[in-house]
Amino acid sequence: MMCTHKFMLDNEPEVFKEQREKFTNLVGDNPWLLPALVSLEIIPATVMIHGFWKNRQLKKQLQIEKEHTKQLMLEQHLPGQRNGKPTLLAGPHRNLIHH
Repeated sequence: MMCTHKFMLDNEPEVFKEQREKFTNLVGDNPWLLPALVSLEIIPATVMIHGFWKNRQLKKQLQIEKEHTKQLMLEQHLPGQRNGKPTLLAGPHRNLIHH
């Protein structure tokens, strides 16, 4: 036995027509329901969209910070670098030929 939501429409046209008439009568008697229902649908969608964009923005910022940290670590541990300027790995060759 499959559970269905109580607001799911059946495939029978009579049931659909009956539910449509009930909804039309309800909205006709209470026209203030339309803006309330629309706002109830818009609010969750707006929150989801805002969350998606904020998450995307924070991921991009985290990626930039990770790359910045990686660059700083590479600058600190590079051999032959002193104050950001390259230096010789071996000292100058002096009198290597013995006579």
